[in-house]
Formats: sequence, structure tokens, C-alpha cells
Amino acid sequence: MTMITKLQRSCLRSRQLHTITSQETIKPSSPTPPHLKTHNLSLVDQLVPSINIPLIFFYKYYTPNDTTILKKSLSQTLTSYYPLAGRFVAPNFSAPQIDCNDQGVEFFEASNDSQLSDFILKKDVDETMDQLIPSYQVGGYKNHPYLAEVQLTRFGCGGAAVVVSMSHKVGDGFTMGSFINHWAAVARGGSPKNPTFLSSKCKFKIPEFDLKGGDEAKYAIKRFVFPNSKLNELKKKVNVTVVNPTRVEVLSSLIFSCALSAATTVSGCLQPSNMFQIVNMRKKLIEQNRPDIAAGNIGTLAAVKIRKCGEMKLNEVIYKLRKQIEEPKEVRDVDEIGGLCLKRLSMLGLNFGCRTYIFSSLCWFPFYEVDFGWGKPVQVIVGNGVFDGSIIHFMDTPSREGIEAIVKLEEREMAIFQQDKQILAYSQDNFA
Repeated sequence: MTMITKLQRSCLRSRQLHTITSQETIKPSSPTPPHLKTHNLSLVDQLVPSINIPLIFFYKYYTPNDTTILKKSLSQTLTSYYPLAGRFVAPNFSAPQIDCNDQGVEFFEASNDSQLSDFILKKDVDETMDQLIPSYQVGGYKNHPYLAEVQLTRFGCGGAAVVVSMSHKVGDGFTMGSFINHWAAVARGGSPKNPTFLSSKCKFKIPEFDLKGGDEAKYAIKRFVFPNSKLNELKKKVNVTVVNPTRVEVLSSLIFSCALSAATTVSGCLQPSNMFQIVNMRKKLIEQNRPDIAAGNIGTLAAVKIRKCGEMKLNEVIYKLRKQIEEPKEVRDVDEIGGLCLKRLSMLGLNFGCRTYIFSSLCWFPFYEVDFGWGKPVQVIVGNGVFDGSIIHFMDTPSREGIEAIVKLEEREMAIFQQDKQILAYSQDNFA
């Protein structure tokens, strides 16, 4: 075990003391079989940004004895999620493969003298929240080889936060949710079903698609809660021309419209812009008869492009997104999904200066069922994935009575966005 003693990080804004108490590499409890030692990245794996997505699970109760159970069950889980314990074959992803060499994932332990409520009631996802994320401790995502990391932080009130940070190159939100729920089930003594990692048949490398666009800028991340009652009002407004719009459809369209308005106010004119909605394709996979256990990046993009000035109607955005989500009806394998992604990206004619807004919905994923043996989380938050671009994550609220949107925009645009009349009308300023 590698111990990091008295590594203290102080956040002056909240005057809290955060201390890393230990760091340990957790390896799979059983070696990966020879026929699974090499995992070929699919076209979609290669296209997604080189970022880690951190999920923060807040728990009201925790006892020190639970740490041993966490580590042991994580080790057992890594035998099923073996790519996470591996390493990329070459640095900078120059080879589209993962060497599943069982080198393990990093497990940090930390203490924080603040209260649980200091985090779950916080609107800003800033450096205070970053302290809970493991990559923050080792200088950022690009400075280390780990494909997954965990940090357990104990709070002064007796509660705790468990953070799982996973490379997007290995899997999507569905894969991450499956991994965490599998780990929690093992910690409780269960025997969950093992996943199937869908490896690509193609071995050639394609360049990672730059979805950021525009100049370097400072970004702000804020949380917004949209109650179902307000979303139902918005659905009725749109339902005149769109049949049975969903919560995610109307909220994505609303936020995109308001974000574009804020960007136009800051720049003085409408810049060419794209909206990407990540679409789960598991149920359309012909080769996989168990879509619930398929692991990897198994999704494509539904896109809307804006090139001309003028008021954008919410129903028009929903119509364009829905048409792409419904097509095709089925796909053979992950390589066909990758080809679909490339086709849609090329049709957009992306170029430097084109603004991109990425929407990802984690609604209905069983994140609030992640029980390691001391109860279900009271709050789950998507942390900062250090992606320099505009990205919006949706999650269910703890009560399931609304959607929490974690919105990342340029700082000047965020200042305007959060005061937009429509955002104020459909959101609530209360995280309790």
C-alpha cells in the first residue's frame, strides 16, 4: 500500500480541510483469461473524448469497517469488468487497444471536516466538489494511466462520498452504472450477472473527433432542478405539434434554446452551432440478445445544426432529434454503430469555430439503488469530467419527481443563462 500522509488541500471559499489518508492499487481477484487479454476499441470508443466521467454518490451513514468490504468487493468486480484494470497499449491512444493486464485501479481514502449538506445543497460544481474526485489528487486525467479510479471521502458528520471515475474510452454511462451496481451487489454478498464487453472487429485507428470548437474559454458548472410538474407544463406546450414528448426531449430543447440565446448575447451574433444528444443503441443490437449486460460505448449521436438567425421553436428541435433517434431500427454490431456516428458527424460539416452542445441523459439509470450495505445514496451528482466544452448531463432527482441538469457553459454565457426567464420559470432553486 502506498500511503500519502498529511496531503492537505484547503478550499478557502468554504474553509474546509480535505486530507488524503491513503492510496492503494486494487487488482482483480482472479487473472484475466488469455483470450480476453486484448480489448479492441470500437469506432465509437475512439471517437469519444479522452475524458473520465466521475459520479459522486453521497451517503448519510458510513462505518470504518466498511472500507475492507469495499476494497474486497471491488477486486472481485474487476474480474468481470477486466478492461478497467488494464492500460492502453500505447500512450495518447495511438493504438486502438486496451491491454487487459490486471494492473488495477487506484483507490483513495480521504477525510473532509465539512458536512454532507455542504455538498448536496451546493449549486456550483466547482473546485470544492473537485476535491472528492480521485483524478484531482494526481494532477488531472491526462497525467496518469488509470482507466478507473475510486475515492472514499468521510465527512465530519459521519456521512461519506464514494466517487467512481471511469475513462469514457472504456464505456458509456450505462456501462458505468452497470459496473457500480455490480460492485455494490457483490459488497452485499450478491452474485450479479457478468457483463459482455463488445470488442471491435476493426483494428485500424481513426482520429478522435474534436467536439469542442471555438477558442479556449473558462467554464462554469451549475446544477438546476426541473420538477416534473413544470416539465409537464412544458410538454403540454409542445404537445400541440409533437406526439407525446418526453421529459428529456422538452428539457434538452429548452436548455439548448436558452444556451444559444446566451451565447448570441455574449458574442453579438449567432455562431454556427450543433446540438448532440447521446442515444443508447443497446436495444437495437442484433448480435446481442441481452442488451442489459452489453458493456462499452454502445451509442450514437442525434444531431441538430443551427446555421441561421431566428427564433428556434422547441418542437422543431424535438422533431429533428426524434427522427434520428428512431433510425435505424436495428444494427448488426458496434462497428455499424461507429459507422453511423461517422456518417452523422461528416454530414454536419464540423469546422473550427462551430459551437457544440452535448446532451447526455442518465435518467432512469438505477444510480439511486447503489447500496454497498449501509443504505442507498441520498444524492448522486455528475462531477467535472475536465471536458473543455459545453456539456449537459441529466439525472433523476432523489425523489424521482424531477430532473437535475448539470450544465457546463462558458462563464459569461452561464451568467446570462441562469437568469433566462424560461430557465427561471421551469426550474426550482431548491436542492433539499
